[in-house]
Amino acid sequence: MQITRPRAVLLAVSILLMGTFILTRRGAGASTSAQDDDEFAAARAAVASVDAYVASCKAAKEKYGYSLDKDVSVVRPWLAIGGRPDATLMAWRHDNNRRITHVVNALERDEEPAVAEAYGDDILKLNLKDDGDDERFAALVPEVVAFVRRARAADPDAVVYVHCKSGVNRAPSLAMALLISLDRATFVEALAAVRAARPSCRPKYVQAVATYEQRELGRSTAPALRDGVDSAGFCDLYYGLKEDYSGGDATGERWRSEHAK
Repeated sequence: MQITRPRAVLLAVSILLMGTFILTRRGAGASTSAQDDDEFAAARAAVASVDAYVASCKAAKEKYGYSLDKDVSVVRPWLAIGGRPDATLMAWRHDNNRRITHVVNALERDEEPAVAEAYGDDILKLNLKDDGDDERFAALVPEVVAFVRRARAADPDAVVYVHCKSGVNRAPSLAMALLISLDRATFVEALAAVRAARPSCRPKYVQAVATYEQRELGRSTAPALRDGVDSAGFCDLYYGLKEDYSGGDATGERWRSEHAK
């Protein structure tokens, strides 16, 4: 077949455009991969020691504070985390592209009336304290995992919203446990995922999550946190002695003193 000059030019332009498209896509993929690598590297550095982890949480607090409280942060297509929702969550309830179908409420208080009415039995309430409730956290994780499994089994497109007050501690702690159980992610991978989705987060229940990783996966990628301090001890190291957190027993300072010897 003979290719005329106009056709040859058109063919050359098409090939050039296709090559540009491929390179652009590869560039975008490389950028995403680089960002993921950065998040993983940061998470791995954070779990090197208890002090390194506390420092990473302080850095997150200093940079973001509570600025993301009202955001719904998507960790996985089936999982989102955030702060206590109000009626604006209804926009996600009815969004056909990415609708929130179920809610895990980690707080010791009920949902706003509009949320409670809309979600009904698709809400799991945990009554979990902000810290100092590690045994209860560990006991609740299988219940949360089972709730999410049922939701996804009933609806393959289900999206579960896990929330606490500000979406910086209890919600990401639970989300990490869900990723370890359902995605078989390591502790480091789970921490990188929740921080990539919601950089303001500073989970306190990391010892409980690291212990769960050991039990669930049979190995630990965060042994320093697994063998470190509980959530009350974390608060002691993070805040210094503080009267308004649940633990209040200087566990963290005792741990630091013992490990400094």
